[in-house]
Amino acid sequence: KAQEWKERSAIRAGEIEALRVASEILAKVTGVRTEAPSNPVPPPAPLEAAEEAPASFLQVASDPRSRAVDLLRTTARTTRSKALARLAQELSVHKDDPFSAMNNMIEKMIFRLMDEQRQEDEHKMWCDQELSKTNTSMIQKEEKIEELDLKLEGATAKLQELTNEIAEADKMVAEIARFMEEATEIRGIGKKENEVAIKEAQEAQSAIAEATAVLEDFYKKSGGATEDGAAFLQRGAEPAKLGESPSTWDSSYSGVADPKSQPGGVIAVLERTASEFAEMEADTRAQEQTDQLEYDEEMKSQKIDKARREKESEMKGVEKKDLAEEIATLQKSRKHISGEHELVVQYMKDLQPACVKGDSSYEDRKAARAKETDALRQAQDILTDAFKPTAAPAPKAFLATAERHGA
Repeated sequence: KAQEWKERSAIRAGEIEALRVASEILAKVTGVRTEAPSNPVPPPAPLEAAEEAPASFLQVASDPRSRAVDLLRTTARTTRSKALARLAQELSVHKDDPFSAMNNMIEKMIFRLMDEQRQEDEHKMWCDQELSKTNTSMIQKEEKIEELDLKLEGATAKLQELTNEIAEADKMVAEIARFMEEATEIRGIGKKENEVAIKEAQEAQSAIAEATAVLEDFYKKSGGATEDGAAFLQRGAEPAKLGESPSTWDSSYSGVADPKSQPGGVIAVLERTASEFAEMEADTRAQEQTDQLEYDEEMKSQKIDKARREKESEMKGVEKKDLAEEIATLQKSRKHISGEHELVVQYMKDLQPACVKGDSSYEDRKAARAKETDALRQAQDILTDAFKPTAAPAPKAFLATAERHGA
């Protein structure tokens, strides 16, 4: 576009200069006669009239006014210029007018073409600026939309990632809470079982102690035990054997066997059982202590994990909220830029009929004007040469001058 504008401007400058020179040439012959003197002449002889008929045709064909009109008509057909065609028609109608009148009509047409070209040059410059500016704006907004789309894509993906992480953290918090609740419930059941076991062991030991005391007291009273309760009358002896029908008792009854003998003595059995209950009580207490310690440690660890997960969910929730606001801002910006882009695209479409589309291009119109102006200049030259002052203003002399110019 810039190169074409330079070429058209150079042609236009040459055209204007040529028009100026043509105008100066025409100004030199302003006021000359445009017709032969109307001196009375005798009528031609019949033979001479017949001989002069072809000369009359030649005169018409070589008439500078007709030549100028034909030149303009031919150029009008070539350039399809209605204005130039109208001028040629006006000149043909006013061929008998003075030369100055015809020259003024041609000059007006030249100035009109110059003004049209000037206006079109200004319009062309405006179009080039608007097309360039609009195209640049359209590209910039498309790049901005693409940039916003990339940001929105990344932010949306990050938002989804945060949503999943928050859901995972909340799920873990719920699982930890369920685990702690279940562990606490199990610990309560275990504690209660241990308490019952300890209580039963204690009750069993108390009962065994009471039973042992009763037996020892019986054996002491029955004489089967020594003063320190460590031996009975039958210590080391075989168990007493009773007859099926003893008729008499030769001594007092002190027991069937040693109550403390191992493993079958009744007191020995009670003592062993009491010891087992005592051991069970100790084991249960130790187990309770171990279970409670492990429970406390586990609860402590789970509380830490639960608090960490809750904090993670909270922090990511804040981040998600900020990111959602950022996405809303990006979407708003994209909508605004997209609206501006639509307006720019529409403006570019509106520029097409005035600046791009049309029956002819700027270069074609400029070339056509150049042809029209050149034809007008040539017409002025023809008329200028035809109406130069001559020594003999007779019609035949004028005809001879015209013929020489046409040759």
